[in-house]
Amino acid sequence: MKVQLMIGAVAAAILCGCATTARETQLDRQAMSAALEPQDVRRTVEKMVDSMLADSEVIKDIGGGRPVLDIGPMKNNSTMHINMGMITSSIRTKLIRSRLFRFVDSSTSAQDLKMMNDQALNGLVDPNKAISAGQQSAAQMFLYGDLEEMRQEVDDATDNWLPITFSKTTDRYFKFNLNLKDLRTGEIIWTDEQEIRKDQKKRILGM
Repeated sequence: MKVQLMIGAVAAAILCGCATTARETQLDRQAMSAALEPQDVRRTVEKMVDSMLADSEVIKDIGGGRPVLDIGPMKNNSTMHINMGMITSSIRTKLIRSRLFRFVDSSTSAQDLKMMNDQALNGLVDPNKAISAGQQSAAQMFLYGDLEEMRQEVDDATDNWLPITFSKTTDRYFKFNLNLKDLRTGEIIWTDEQEIRKDQKKRILGM
């Protein structure tokens, strides 16, 4: 009986030790590390898109005609593993909501082609209204960008009086670049960059 109680107590302790908790946190919270965090990305995307939509030359080139815009995937030139597709999607969503551009999906899939072929061949669709390949809108503008990073680590030592404390400071500098190109002329009609600098001090040894 004592053995069973002991086993039960150990099992309960293991279950309690493995328990996890989850809670909702604010989008704009205090930085937890020197790494790039979700709120950094969100604020940066908002600033850059707002900058583009407010630029007088962009507004002039658009001219109220809602040009067709394609967005290239953001390139990650940093040392961090970041879902750049999420950043690209956030930019596209904000621009679509502005109603100043029309968008094309350049990644025409096999499913799209199958639907076009079905319309042409199954006899159920009016041939004059069936969608065929070669009728998609051509992009007139192209938006592209990248993320760059500079990183520096400095070892600190304080020995004015004992105890001696050793620490390492990590200084990280991130820069987002975004460019809008007119595909007809090849001109870059707008560009912007947003910078983020973060540092973190880690204690290594104390005596």
